[in-house]
Amino acid sequence: MAVATPDVPPEAHQPLDRVQFYSVDSAPRRLARRVPISAAPQVLSVALIGSITLTYLLHAIEPLASIFPEGDFYLTRYEGTYTVPIRLFMVSFYIGYASAIAATTGGKIRHGLDLILTFFTVCAVFDLLTVVMRNVIGVVMPLHVGMVLSGLSGLMIFSLKILHNGDLPERTRVPLADHIRTPPLLFAVLVVGLSAFISMWVASMDLPAVHALRQVALLGGIGPGVFLFLPLLLILLNWTAAFQSLLHPSRRFSPPVTIIVPAFNEAHIIAHTISAVDEAARRYEGELQLLLIDNYSADDTRDVIEAALAETKWLLSGRLILETTRGKAFALSRGIAETQTEFVIRIDADTQISPGAIWRIMRHFRDPHVGAAGGLALSPGGGLFDSARQLEVNLKVGLDQVAYGAADCIFGIPGMFAAYRTDAIRNVGGFAHGMNGEDTDVAVRIGESGFRLVIDPTAMFISEVPRTIAHMREQRQRWFRSIFHVSARNHDYFKLSDFTVRSKLMMPYMLLNTARRAVALPFFIFGILFLVMAPDPRSAITMQAVLAFFLGAPLIMVVFATLVMLRFRDLLGLPRYLVFRLFRSYLTLESMLSITYEQFSHR
Repeated sequence: MAVATPDVPPEAHQPLDRVQFYSVDSAPRRLARRVPISAAPQVLSVALIGSITLTYLLHAIEPLASIFPEGDFYLTRYEGTYTVPIRLFMVSFYIGYASAIAATTGGKIRHGLDLILTFFTVCAVFDLLTVVMRNVIGVVMPLHVGMVLSGLSGLMIFSLKILHNGDLPERTRVPLADHIRTPPLLFAVLVVGLSAFISMWVASMDLPAVHALRQVALLGGIGPGVFLFLPLLLILLNWTAAFQSLLHPSRRFSPPVTIIVPAFNEAHIIAHTISAVDEAARRYEGELQLLLIDNYSADDTRDVIEAALAETKWLLSGRLILETTRGKAFALSRGIAETQTEFVIRIDADTQISPGAIWRIMRHFRDPHVGAAGGLALSPGGGLFDSARQLEVNLKVGLDQVAYGAADCIFGIPGMFAAYRTDAIRNVGGFAHGMNGEDTDVAVRIGESGFRLVIDPTAMFISEVPRTIAHMREQRQRWFRSIFHVSARNHDYFKLSDFTVRSKLMMPYMLLNTARRAVALPFFIFGILFLVMAPDPRSAITMQAVLAFFLGAPLIMVVFATLVMLRFRDLLGLPRYLVFRLFRSYLTLESMLSITYEQFSHR
């Protein structure tokens, strides 16, 4: 067995002629649809025309201006300045979104009214509490704080109404831990408190940098304290995770492992995937068995698999299995049923793991409390989206997921390359069928059943990145829709009876963040239009503030994550990454529009 050496990923193999991909998982029956090209532009058009029209009416028509003196749907006066009429925008966005969902005309009207009336109710309660605070205890709520709270409320309502009205997987019984994991919870509270204290301390400083940051924070409104809070929280958690790994280094652990690879029409790349696994087996001290699950491919996948298996040298055994029921989850379930080892690894057919990936990922299972572990994806390079995707992974996995691990609240492990305790998968019900996000679902359930989840950035693998806009649309609609599928299926985790950081903080945050991305592009455009219109001299909006919404903290964090990982060349992709973030927002909106409302329409 070779000693640890620099782990160089294998050569990437991604043919140029793979222009599109579609399977039964792309739009699960009764849960999703293929989104018309016109759907997202319809939402953008209605939302922007509506918000601009309402802005003009609230400022130009005297009766409306007197009823809503803040130029927005506030029922009382606030003090201070604001940037954009966020409540007005959210109502317009709700109307635009409801107009384009997959529902009957009656269903669209009812969903839109449900969104608007719920939002107005929450805002009215907030305004009432503001009046009580001002008249009873003398505390005045600044207008920009009301703007931020209104925006967050609007985003959460948007997500929760999709969960309530959309066609989503049925709620199932969820596995729970038999004990309360107090240390991660207390640690999370401690780090959150420390981040909040430092952020407020910085915000209170009378420094030129703080004044400048106050001018260019999120559309000029939230101030440097809120602007700094989330990046600081993630940095502190990430540093804590690094410190923990130094205190408790993982030693070699090489038990027998079964590797399952589901494949559907992967003749173009499956041989390279098998070869990479064979090379990793050479560096692994334990026994490795490889199960190739052909999911009834229509190309030469089976012939290519048999030929590639004949060329392997280091695997204990390799076997081809035919699963005729279409769907990756069915192929994975067949692989789990065939697995006889204590540990199992799943690898996507388009993924080439690095030579040291298996031993690096398996060492974490020496700890009996670890139930699942994942690694870091690398882009093949050369494609339209590869450089932007790599920066996205650096931030979302290399920084964020590692940070979440310090508080034991990792939300999902990417299924391209993931290792599990076999019994842990079986005990939580296996891989879910007929939905998107089966990898996130099983990881969340394993974590909530009492095991720890781990992300190891040194366990690297190269995974396919779509090379066309059509393929990227299919992938991202499936990925972003999966957050709602997983949340709906595991809805019982939102109950207060089982308080964990993952179920009570991370799951709502993931829903809120997905809603934020769906709204980001129309909000960004509206911010520019509102700046050009300049209907209200009290607005503090500036071009710097609008650009800060587009750039802001995410840009700082992606640069920080890339520098920490010593992947300096990845920073050359920053221009593409900035454009990709806007495109990703558009695709997130499309993914929300892919959710159907058939049952709601006929309810």
